[in-house]
Amino acid sequence: MTKNSKSSATKLEKLKEFSSQVKAKFKITHKKTSNWLDETAIDVSRFRHRSKDVLAVASMAGSMMMQGSINAQAAQQLIDQTDDKNREILSHVTQDEYLTLIDKLKSVVTLPVGHMDNEQELYLEQQLTDLLGFEVTAELEGHRLNHTIGIMGGEQHLKRYPGDSLNEHDAYLEAGIAPNRGAFGWFTKNGQLTEQAIQNEKYYFAVQTLYLPDWNSNHQELKPWYKFRKMIAINPGEEIAVVAVVGDAGPAKWVKKQSGGSPEVIREGKIWSKNSRGRVILLFVDDPENKIPLGPISLSELVPQTT
Repeated sequence: MTKNSKSSATKLEKLKEFSSQVKAKFKITHKKTSNWLDETAIDVSRFRHRSKDVLAVASMAGSMMMQGSINAQAAQQLIDQTDDKNREILSHVTQDEYLTLIDKLKSVVTLPVGHMDNEQELYLEQQLTDLLGFEVTAELEGHRLNHTIGIMGGEQHLKRYPGDSLNEHDAYLEAGIAPNRGAFGWFTKNGQLTEQAIQNEKYYFAVQTLYLPDWNSNHQELKPWYKFRKMIAINPGEEIAVVAVVGDAGPAKWVKKQSGGSPEVIREGKIWSKNSRGRVILLFVDDPENKIPLGPISLSELVPQTT
């Protein structure tokens, strides 16, 4: 068994144990709901697959709303077109559980840069996965950044193809454009500027791959694995998350920041608001079929509102 396989197996066992504990606690603290689920034979795990489609609508609508009031009506129409039943299963985190989760995230994000302890990590991974409707994790396929908790700095736009200029980008031009391409190459695919390429540059993270302990000895395998790898920044201070791809390496250690975000990530994620001050939790998104859209997500909007 390889090192990565052992790590995955160990984590799986921990998750199974943690899951059993959560289920047992749920049966005690949510007795009526638990009995109802048993009586109706509903498999809660199936909710997550159905919620991905709903999340795509919610994420798109959130992005449109953050870009200006002109789009607000169109965004609201998208939300209204999502039927009530799907909206109910978008998240199976209750309002009380959501508030507890946000309080926990706000506490964790102020810890010294680095990683959470195992118990905190497993709890937040599970709760965020339940809230978002897709899998998020601090470690994916045996890969882990040096920091899960850290400060995210603002980056410039990146050149998507040879000859790309700042004026070709459609927002936040005041951020400027980097003189060279990103560490992971051009964003174009086979020389074509596709819609996916445009989105990848709009919503990108810079992560410190160059400081990974095995980067120098294993960069030929690590670089393609990290290239455009989907991740999510959780900003509990503003209750916003942003899904983006790894598009550049950095920042340097002397900058005293552990990651960077594109102008869209920083602005739309409100990363440097008074409530946030750059502090985020950065996790991998397990999305092998590339179904999770890039962009900001209003976390509070994912919780079914009680009337």
